[in-house]
Amino acid sequence: MFKAIKKRISTHLLAQYITISILSWIVFFILQFFIADVIPRWSFQSTLFNDFWEKECQTIVGELQKLVEDQNMTVAEVREYNLNEFKKSNITFDFCAKYALNGHGRHTDAKIICTDGVFYPNQYGISNNYWDFWNYVGTFVAFVCSEFVILIYVYRLLRRMKKLYRQIINPDLKKIDSVISVEGTDEIAVLGNKIEEMRILLIKLFEEEKKQREEQTKLIASLSHDIRTPLTKIIGCLDILNYGLAKSEEEKTKCIAMITSKAGQLKCLTDRLLNSVTKGNNAIVYQKEICDGPSMFDQLLFEGSYSLEKEGFQVHIPETISGVYQLNVDIVAIRRVADNVYSNLHKYADKKKPIEIWIEEKKEEVTIYIKNYKTIESSISKQESYGIGLRVIAKIMEAMEGKCEIENQEDTFLIKLTLPFYM
Repeated sequence: MFKAIKKRISTHLLAQYITISILSWIVFFILQFFIADVIPRWSFQSTLFNDFWEKECQTIVGELQKLVEDQNMTVAEVREYNLNEFKKSNITFDFCAKYALNGHGRHTDAKIICTDGVFYPNQYGISNNYWDFWNYVGTFVAFVCSEFVILIYVYRLLRRMKKLYRQIINPDLKKIDSVISVEGTDEIAVLGNKIEEMRILLIKLFEEEKKQREEQTKLIASLSHDIRTPLTKIIGCLDILNYGLAKSEEEKTKCIAMITSKAGQLKCLTDRLLNSVTKGNNAIVYQKEICDGPSMFDQLLFEGSYSLEKEGFQVHIPETISGVYQLNVDIVAIRRVADNVYSNLHKYADKKKPIEIWIEEKKEEVTIYIKNYKTIESSISKQESYGIGLRVIAKIMEAMEGKCEIENQEDTFLIKLTLPFYM
């Protein structure tokens, strides 16, 4: 039970305040009793104050003697006399007190000479004025001390709240390793813990939002980069048709087919870019479909090699792509991979040396190898030749459950693209 009470006090400010209030009242009554009752009795009975009390007694006896002489009072009259004019005194004699001293007074050898004899007071005690003085002093001191107990408690609360406020406005709270901490287990400590939880949550949300913005920027950059390749192809084919550069009807047909193919690819890419911007998507949703692997590679490889050979490159590829297997891929995404590979070959491959392309079929996957020799300019240049394009290739191949491996030598560059068979 004691533990339960202690736990309740430590976890609730109201219980703490009630406890402190009770403690302050206990302090008040103890101090008031000690100062207003114990100290006056002790100081009256202690031998340390003999001189003081004897002097007080002599003063009052002298004043009484003068009063008796002025009024020619008898012993009987003195005994019955009510000394109202001496109420400011610290002592009173037993003959004029409203109560008996009961043996607790101080004895005196003083005597008062009356008209018909001598009166011996024998003893004197504490007057009401003396009790009132100590009662006022005790009440004041006890009140101050009891309030001091409450002030200590209030000061502690204010100090903790000020500490919490300083931690909240601290600029370092933007860092994840900063901590808001408040000692105790009451509501203020709970408030500090809740603020700390909210701070951590906000930091994580800001970081997540920042990460999402970065991912969206990368996505837009990659799609924008890939849009240029089919657009360049379309412009090139249109120039051939517009300026009559086609050498035969077959070449015109191939240009028209290229324009149609690349226009469709361009539409898919722009649709995905628009969807990313309007809906805030940070990743492309790939639309996979089952297709014949050899047919897809035949189209992509020969289409790319034709474009490279027109630019004066030497391309060595298999005459026919055989095999019987299916792939579960996004055709538009695979075209992006092919476009990025061919775009980089256009930029950095050496026209004087052949570009080698071959396919290797394994038990559960197929790998395309594309190897080229670098130009002298790309070998000397310190810039990253396969920048955005290479990252796009790796990301797409990962999304297709495949992989992209690169062997970047001093004078050659080999990229290996692997896709799993659809079982």
